[in-house]
Amino acid sequence: MQVSSTVSYPTNLESASMTYEESLAWIFRDVRFSGRGRKYDNPERSLARMREILDRLGNPQQRFHALHITGTKGKGSTSAYAESILRHLGYRTGLFTSPHLHSFRERIRVNGQLISRDDLAALVSRVRDKMDAVEDLGVFDRITALAFQHFADAGVEFAVVEVGLGGRLDSTNVLLPAVCAITCISMDHMHILGDTIAQIAREKAGIIKTGVPIFSAPQQQEAAQVLADRAAALGAPLRVVQPLHSAAVPLLGTHQQINAALAWEMTANLAERGLIQIDGDGVELGLAATRWPGRFEMLPLANEAPFPLLVDCAHNVDSVTLLLATLEQFYPGRPITFIFGANRDKELAPEMELILRSTQRVVLVQSQHPKATLLADLAVQFGQIVVRQTAPEQIQVAAAPTMTGAIEAANALTPPGGLIVGSGSVFVAAELREAWNTLHPGLFPADDWVHAAAGEPVLVPPPPLAPAGG
Repeated sequence: MQVSSTVSYPTNLESASMTYEESLAWIFRDVRFSGRGRKYDNPERSLARMREILDRLGNPQQRFHALHITGTKGKGSTSAYAESILRHLGYRTGLFTSPHLHSFRERIRVNGQLISRDDLAALVSRVRDKMDAVEDLGVFDRITALAFQHFADAGVEFAVVEVGLGGRLDSTNVLLPAVCAITCISMDHMHILGDTIAQIAREKAGIIKTGVPIFSAPQQQEAAQVLADRAAALGAPLRVVQPLHSAAVPLLGTHQQINAALAWEMTANLAERGLIQIDGDGVELGLAATRWPGRFEMLPLANEAPFPLLVDCAHNVDSVTLLLATLEQFYPGRPITFIFGANRDKELAPEMELILRSTQRVVLVQSQHPKATLLADLAVQFGQIVVRQTAPEQIQVAAAPTMTGAIEAANALTPPGGLIVGSGSVFVAAELREAWNTLHPGLFPADDWVHAAAGEPVLVPPPPLAPAGG
């Protein structure tokens, strides 16, 4: 049963009401787009400050059951599956994910509905003084606390909470969840989490709590051993899931069958412990109804478009490998032109090598996000990869200053019967969806998040502080 996520907030605010735009400016006022976050500068303070602000707010995270999910790949889709299952079983749900595609409001949802602009502004106006009283609270700390408060105010029964980064020191790790899941662990964010699978797994394993059931995707041996050791030390029952073949999974690829299995097993565990009532039809309907844009997503077909466009958020070697394997499974032998852009904190050479094994046509592009690799730098790096190929003269590479231009350039390169694939980062996938909506208006459903991009404030990093006396 669908229930509106609108929340009525008190009007007697302690400070002046803020607009939606002002609220986002306050949330992101000291954002960092490069380097290690402050939680890794001072790990002892990381969770202490989250507990302090939640205590000031009356510990809203204690007013709902939580499902806590981490991993390198698939934690967002696993979260989306779990929330949809619980919602279709009749429970009032919250979903907290990051980053967003088109609107900040996607990050905080109740019963499938994005938090409204007015509700976010009212919530920030109400709690910002308490948050500002906590020293060195970070951007993700603020967002997490806002999500927990919104869920509590909205009467959420079960909140599905995706870890932002890592696990051990993540702002969400103040939860005492009912159940946890760890999706596939691979090499990503090495400058923060460690440069081996075992080191990264230790960060992810930080969400395991004493006695709390934990479900894991199949892992590389080093990661599996870390998780097993941590679970055994805390007396947390650990189960490794297998791909789900017994129900329709709307997102394509074997990896999505594993993510769906994690969601299925978590909800089954809640039922076994008497926390929910479950029925197979509700679970299957919840899985089938899951929407998670930007993940191996074929955009709505347009009669006037010469080629279809598929977007995927693949942003590291393992996710690009999965993307290419899924393309081969569902579009075997079809000529592909890639639109590729990436964030500057990624090791791009291995991804570029993989892409050139599947196509000789690539359009380079830079997203508008401050973390994006500059187009000129991307072209230099890609050029260094191209000259090392067996037949570099056969590789066609173009660069485009905009996503619309990238689509046009890809159309010019792609042979008959071809397919255009955009990937490299969440931001590339999102901006390609927006460009497609501009080129072919009216194709996306009215409730698609792409429409929320219109009028969404553009967040830019704050200017550096002027030196003293300057």
